[in-house]
Amino acid sequence: MNNNLKINSHETLRIGIILSFVGGILDAHTFLFRNGVFANTQTGNIVLLALFLNTNNTPKTTQCILSIAAFVIGVILTEFIKIKLKNRDIFNYVSLTLTIEILFLTIIATIPKDFHNTAVIVIISFICSLQTNAFKSLHKSPYSTTMCTGNLRSASSYLFSFISKKSSKDFVVCFRYFIIIISFFVGALFGKVLTNTIGVNTLLVCSLFLTTALLILILQNKKLKNLK
Repeated sequence: MNNNLKINSHETLRIGIILSFVGGILDAHTFLFRNGVFANTQTGNIVLLALFLNTNNTPKTTQCILSIAAFVIGVILTEFIKIKLKNRDIFNYVSLTLTIEILFLTIIATIPKDFHNTAVIVIISFICSLQTNAFKSLHKSPYSTTMCTGNLRSASSYLFSFISKKSSKDFVVCFRYFIIIISFFVGALFGKVLTNTIGVNTLLVCSLFLTTALLILILQNKKLKNLK
């Protein structure tokens, strides 16, 4: 049996590459188009919340709280979907999560730049939490498609293990992590170009890539079911 068939369809490298590429685009887009904000992760928001709490900057404080809350809600929603669709073979919880992400990105692509940034940032935080919680493994190894810190730590750890033990398995895992990191980086570069040329329609490009990932997942799940 093909090695890709031994793992869940959403854990394959090609899916990870697409999602990390989109993650990079979203991070670059929100930073350039939404006043220097990174909406993919919440570490920055937690730090900013601590800094803004003792000031009179109510809008920024509110934005941080809403972004964190949206992320939490997204995680809870994915867990709920996972329970409800746990017995589905083809259109499973991961596919539904991607579908929701595509729909939300398409909707907010209609929101102009002069619209209140908080609403858009909160929605993107919600979207990224869906992706973060639904896609947690790459060939059974933990990873993220919306941030790079954990991936870089894991890649570095496996690189050291490969150098010290000369293990080809560790090299393969390390290579996968670096491919994901590079995909995120290229996505950020692409996001800069897109944002500077087509603005908010960059989100439609993200939807297109995610739709491609969704179709790959559905077809792969169908193939897996036929092999049972």
